[in-house]
Amino acid sequence: MRRAVALVVLLAAGLLPAGALATARPVTAHDRALLAKPATAEEKVAEAVAERLTGHSNVSVRCGDMGISNPNVLGVTPIANGHAFDYFLMRPQECTYLTWFHESPARWDPRTCAPSDCGNVVNIVWALQTVAHESYHLLGYTNEAQVDCYGMQSIWFVASRLGASVAEAQALASFFWTRIYPLRRVETPTYWSAECRDGGTYDLRPASHSWPS
Repeated sequence: MRRAVALVVLLAAGLLPAGALATARPVTAHDRALLAKPATAEEKVAEAVAERLTGHSNVSVRCGDMGISNPNVLGVTPIANGHAFDYFLMRPQECTYLTWFHESPARWDPRTCAPSDCGNVVNIVWALQTVAHESYHLLGYTNEAQVDCYGMQSIWFVASRLGASVAEAQALASFFWTRIYPLRRVETPTYWSAECRDGGTYDLRPASHSWPS
């Protein structure tokens, strides 16, 4: 019961990040400086997952100043003239959460997490979603509602690539769908769509009904 209460309190408090944002800006000098630095262990984790999800080689991920003042924006993919570059940026804490998850996936299972860990499950899920969301921007998608829906359906993939069991990966995707995505409609409607559902226009796997995995 304490686990469920902890998760519900966090969600009911309105702590809903705006999510990942695709900007219309080109590569900046600050971006180049970040990309010139060797990837940290945390950034390499995100890069490996993004490469597998997009099918692109040499994807770069850096965690640092994104040039975005809104603290709720967790990731950004620069886009210029409709073209996305093979890199995206995330806030440093997102890399931290990915590393925590990679080190001990089962610890963050929303079905079994210890009361002391459950409060961070929301943050873990957002980090998984951010990598997935930004990866779809790398593939050229710019509609935020579409990208967010595709990202949600790929949370299970990111989680499984980082060591989660199939059951846990699916549970994390379901957590986003049932606990977080409904808040999108009110708090961040640009990221919500009625077509993001089993059998909807944005269903990546219409032949399967194990939504959203």
